Amino acid sequence: MSEGIGGGTLGGLPAVVENLVAAVEALRADVNTLKSLQSAGATSKERDPAQRPALPTEGEPVDLAELAKWVESLEVRYAAAGDWLRPCWWRHGFVVEELAALRVAWLAVYDAREFVDARAGLTWHEHAERCRERIRRTISGGGCTYVSHKPDELLTDDTRWSEEKAELTGEHASEAG
Repeated sequence: MSEGIGGGTLGGLPAVVENLVAAVEALRADVNTLKSLQSAGATSKERDPAQRPALPTEGEPVDLAELAKWVESLEVRYAAAGDWLRPCWWRHGFVVEELAALRVAWLAVYDAREFVDARAGLTWHEHAERCRERIRRTISGGGCTYVSHKPDELLTDDTRWSEEKAELTGEHASEAG
């Protein structure tokens, strides 16, 4: 077993150990460099909440705390609260998904790790306006104001849904609710 170490004898073991120690020291230096870069990133996150946090993977729920920080920075940057966003935005599933998608697109343009097309910022703003219009219709059109919230109506609470489902599944309407 010891014949494979240091050229077949235990005499070469000190050289192998020296190489391993050097490799461990190099790895330690790399880890320290990465930690210092990560610490610098955390500091900039505290200054600017719109910096890249971990993005949710498909199927994970949206991190509302992170999204709220970004939405607040969006409101400050664009003075946007007055015309399209209401304090209850986080209580509307559609609005949360719109804002999460808008944020992911924003990160792709403004926090890109690689080169992006020079027109990407302008394209983001055009898409953001369409997104804001959909949010405006959902919240304001739905009856929410700055002082009151009107919950989204669930399709499954609609009696027409129960009747339609019963018809499709062959159940009686009283059983389908």
